[in-house]
Amino acid sequence: MVLYQGGATVLAMVAVFCAVISLRFPFGRLIHKQEEDFHGALVELFMFDVTPRQLTYVMFVGAFVAGAILCLLANHSEAGALGLVLAFVVGTVMGYWVPRLVIFVLQRRRRDKLNEQLIDGLVTLANGMRAGLNLVQSMKLIEDNTEPPISQEFALMLREFEHGTSVDEVMRRASARIKLHHYQLLFAAMETARIRGGNLPETLDRLGESLREIIRLEEKVKALTAENKMSAIMMGLMPAAILGIYYFIEQDWVAALLNDQWGLLLLAIALVLNVGGFLWIRKIVTFEI
Repeated sequence: MVLYQGGATVLAMVAVFCAVISLRFPFGRLIHKQEEDFHGALVELFMFDVTPRQLTYVMFVGAFVAGAILCLLANHSEAGALGLVLAFVVGTVMGYWVPRLVIFVLQRRRRDKLNEQLIDGLVTLANGMRAGLNLVQSMKLIEDNTEPPISQEFALMLREFEHGTSVDEVMRRASARIKLHHYQLLFAAMETARIRGGNLPETLDRLGESLREIIRLEEKVKALTAENKMSAIMMGLMPAAILGIYYFIEQDWVAALLNDQWGLLLLAIALVLNVGGFLWIRKIVTFEI
């Protein structure tokens, strides 16, 4: 008996070792890809105190911890083997996406703030050049007289210029880093005016008028689709609200659903379909101008 147990233990160790070896390179590529994504996000957010590898490890550890916590809760409720597996998978997915969701929210807020500051930045550039300053000196006005994040972007552009990068290359890098079509349009117009020798202040004024109209249309579209977006949110929250109402009306029904492995499977399927429907509605009512 002892011999059989020892042999089973050795076989289990060999199986685990082979699984680790087989997953090493795919997992390594996954980590490398995740680090590249986080690197671009952290550079865009000017968060240089955190490395992409640290954030990647936090994401994977958080995913495992969240899965383990849900698995322990399912084990406490005696959900069965299938319930434990589903709880671990759901917790792992939630833990994996929470850091990415936080980064996405920070990026969204920063980009919205950049769009709000764009018109004032254009006015500052145009007025500075009318006062006799060159383009770099006018960009210095934005760095000194505006608030982040636009002051951070132009400060970085000036540092790159001071280290020997041409103005046109600096604007191309900023366009690729900011990833907003308003700023891409701005830098393209500035580069074209510099190459062809046009009147840059007048170009910036015309561009500002065009961007004001585009922003006005975007706000109008947001107002018209706000009701549909709220409907999507309400539809996404409705199943949880109904489950809570049933819990207060008849706890035994909800307990039977949560304590049975097939009930948990149905809840997991409903959750996936609910999230898919919510994202589908959001995609339909999201427009780009």
